[in-house]
Amino acid sequence: MNKFTTPAGVIPIIYEDADIIAISKPHGLHCIDDRHKEQMHTLRSILDDRYGKIYIVHRLDAGTGGLMLCAKTPAAHAFLCDQFERNAIKKEYLAITEGNFGAAVSLMLPISSKIAHGKYKLNFKSGKRAITSFLPISCGREASLVSVQPFTGRTHQIRVHLKAHKHPLVADWVYNKPDNDRRLPLFALSLEFTHPRTGNMKLIAPISAYMQNIAAQYRLKLPQ
Repeated sequence: MNKFTTPAGVIPIIYEDADIIAISKPHGLHCIDDRHKEQMHTLRSILDDRYGKIYIVHRLDAGTGGLMLCAKTPAAHAFLCDQFERNAIKKEYLAITEGNFGAAVSLMLPISSKIAHGKYKLNFKSGKRAITSFLPISCGREASLVSVQPFTGRTHQIRVHLKAHKHPLVADWVYNKPDNDRRLPLFALSLEFTHPRTGNMKLIAPISAYMQNIAAQYRLKLPQ
């Protein structure tokens, strides 16, 4: 696996061809510019410096690490964006949550369309449809490692649903306890999608060192 070093850390390249590039975003790196922070390194600026022009297809929260698809051409960008907009891409995340998660569960809880005081909340009157399935992989008394499949793509969806289920991420400064560390124990593990030229494709990212360290701290067994 290729990788390159940036001011924001090492970025592994999971896959690359003439149309797309898939990378593993470091936890804590913003995807695009933050209007409140000037002259910050972002995934977009890093990739543009390296490739000339890259099109961000979808985003991860800054604190979330893992697999992201980017396009090298406008045509590939439009093709992939259409799949994300139709929720036609299968996504799997890993999350380290508080407490013993217990049994698998699917949640269909609508999420507010607007952020309030830095948070998104459940809103059963005007919220947008949001569906997430959770499957515990390794559980302890203090924390659990959970496989997550979001079927919709609302902002903060996984974090909001985990909070509603009373198993928030073990470290989440917005939906759990205040924390100066802006990394989240949430990792985009895999994507299944249709490539613009070659058809069906599944990509899997190696689990980040940050997730490995948090899992070890709570004695949780990571998938092989």
